[in-house]
Amino acid sequence: MTGGRGRSPADPPFWAERGWLLSVAFLAGMALLAAGVWVSGATRQTEVDPVARTAAAAPVAQCPSRPVVAAGTAVPPDDVAWRTLDGGDRVPVSATQGPSRTADGVLGCFAHTPIGAVLAAHAVPTQLAGPAWRAVADRQVLPGPGRDVLVARLEAAAGVVTSRGGGSYAGFALVRYAADAAQVQLLVKTGAGGYVATLVALRWDAGDWKVAPSRAGVVHASLGTVTGSAGYTLWRK
Repeated sequence: MTGGRGRSPADPPFWAERGWLLSVAFLAGMALLAAGVWVSGATRQTEVDPVARTAAAAPVAQCPSRPVVAAGTAVPPDDVAWRTLDGGDRVPVSATQGPSRTADGVLGCFAHTPIGAVLAAHAVPTQLAGPAWRAVADRQVLPGPGRDVLVARLEAAAGVVTSRGGGSYAGFALVRYAADAAQVQLLVKTGAGGYVATLVALRWDAGDWKVAPSRAGVVHASLGTVTGSAGYTLWRK
C-alpha cells in the first residue's frame, strides 16, 4: 500500500497522488475502479442513514472460531455465489468461506484461509461505498490513523451517492498470504472490455479479516491498466 513508505520533500501531497484520488472517488461512492472504469454516472442526493450510524456503535458478536490455514494458494470453492449489494455492485461470497455473518447489512466473518482473505478483499472495500459504510468501517477496517482519515473522508462525502457506468470483478491474484496478513490484487473488467487492477491489504484482527488502509486512508492501491487476465485466477460466473 502506498501509506507504508516514507515521504520526501519532493513528493507530491498525498491528495495529489493517483492512488489517493482514485480511493477518494471510490469512497465517495463513485467507483472502486481505476481511471477508465468510470463512464457515465448519475448523481443523486440522499440523507445520511441514521440506521447505519446506530449500527456502527451497536455491539456485534464475535465470529465463531474456525480452523486456520497458515499458508497456501487461494482456490475458489465450489459454492461461490454472487451477491448484489446496494448500488448494484456484485461480490463473490461462499457459504463455507465467508461471509458467514450479515449484521445490519455488513458482511463479516470470513474464513481464516487464503480464499477467505480474497473474498474479504472484494466485499469490504465495496461496501464502504454503500449506506452501511460507517458500520463497515467500524467492524471491517483495521483501527488506526488510516481508518480515522478514511472515516473523515466518508463523513465529508455523506449524502452523495453516485452510480458508476461499468466494471465488474473478473478475477484475483493472491500476492502475499500468512496467517496474520494478506495482499490481494483484484482484476476488474471495465465497461470497455479492458482490465484494470487494484491492490488491497488485509490483516487478521479480532477473529476476522479486516482491510488495512494506508495512513492516507487508501483502501485500493491502483495498479492501473493491465493487458489481459494472465496471472489471475478468473471467477466463474
